[in-house]
Amino acid sequence: MGQQITVLGAGAGGLATAADLTIEGHEVTLFELPKFESNLDAIRKNGGIDITGSANEGYANPETITSDPAEAVEGADLIFQAVPNFAFEPFAEAVGPHLSEGQAFVLLSANTMSALEYRQILDDVGAPELRLGETPSLAYAVRKTSGSSVHVLGIKHELSVAGLPAEHSSALADLMDNVFPFSINAAENVYETSLLNANPVIHPVGALLNVGEIESPEDEYYLYQNVTDSIGRVMSRVDEERAKIGEALGLEVKTVGELFHDWYGIGESEYYATTVNSLRTSSIHSPLQGPDSLDHRYVTEDVPYGLVPLSEMASACGVETPTIDSLIQLADDIHHADFRNNGRTLEDCGITTTDRDALLKMATRSNARV
Repeated sequence: MGQQITVLGAGAGGLATAADLTIEGHEVTLFELPKFESNLDAIRKNGGIDITGSANEGYANPETITSDPAEAVEGADLIFQAVPNFAFEPFAEAVGPHLSEGQAFVLLSANTMSALEYRQILDDVGAPELRLGETPSLAYAVRKTSGSSVHVLGIKHELSVAGLPAEHSSALADLMDNVFPFSINAAENVYETSLLNANPVIHPVGALLNVGEIESPEDEYYLYQNVTDSIGRVMSRVDEERAKIGEALGLEVKTVGELFHDWYGIGESEYYATTVNSLRTSSIHSPLQGPDSLDHRYVTEDVPYGLVPLSEMASACGVETPTIDSLIQLADDIHHADFRNNGRTLEDCGITTTDRDALLKMATRSNARV
């Protein structure tokens, strides 16, 4: 018997999730903020979502398509949010007052410490206690092909989920394992899922170190095809610093090469590809064109919501991250921005005592600030 599932967000990830799970036989509601209700117009006109590629192909007609937050979340067995991190606050403000005690709510498009900050936002809008969780990534490598259609280039073979507090991880994994057509594993805590996100390793380096080519109007830029040896060495340094943060927190963190092998089967079965080789040989990612400017989520999301909180976590654990810190500074200089101070901080996540023990305590406690 299918589950009653709500998907928040009508971007590429939201449409892919809604379509795939509808075809899987679940009763799906797709929600978009009233301010962006026009994102639903093409879907309504089409009568549903067309999905092609590596997931369930076909035509999906979700049970409900709405911009009414109360209608969207009422009675949902599982709520999945698939929106950029900079959209967390308006979505939490919209749905928070209508959520029910104990509902399962999972951030599918998480970045670093996403669930920790989201819990604080929910507290601020008076939401009840939830079984809140996050995954390190979307299940799909996907792009919109029209307002009502998506093409899935790749679907992960496995994905992990962490609850906040961590005691919810296993229950959330069981719920999701009965919904998605691939394996869902319970992570140790939200720091593990944060550190298993490959985007902050790949996107900022690839974009910032290719700024000349990206801003050249004559060139079409393909980030994954342009991972030169030099750029790959910088990515590997970020990967190493990420692993050191995990080690300080008692977590084993896979390299990007290992993640791509486990998620997509990239690399020979008897070895894990290196970070550079996994990106260069990815038939899933190499066709992806862009970005065409640095005003793009590869920088505007993955620096303030990816690298900045990684640096904050590292500082609390006494780990030095010179490469991550230099990339934040470079992004600030190029953008004339202050991602360091305007990005996600420990304080945003309710952590006021900045040490390792405080971090771990926050991952195991229910609504509390430490």
